[in-house]
Amino acid sequence: MEKLENGWTKNGKSITKTYFLENWDTITEFLIFITNLIKELDHHPDILFHTASKSITIFLTTHSSDGTSEKDLEFAKRSDKWISENTQ
Repeated sequence: MEKLENGWTKNGKSITKTYFLENWDTITEFLIFITNLIKELDHHPDILFHTASKSITIFLTTHSSDGTSEKDLEFAKRSDKWISENTQ
């Protein structure tokens, strides 16, 4: 596992990050944001939502390129931006 910028981790062919959110409103808003981002980018990451720890883990990979692609990096960048603008 290789540590990347902004808390992302490269694990095999994917990049992964877990976001820990403090309240249910923020969790809901972030999930809605992710849903809209999936539609906008036409990119479909694996997402794990863990209610007990109030965490959302995003696994980004592009199967057609056998690894990560620009869409993965854009998805990661926009997710981080949303978090920085909507939490503190």
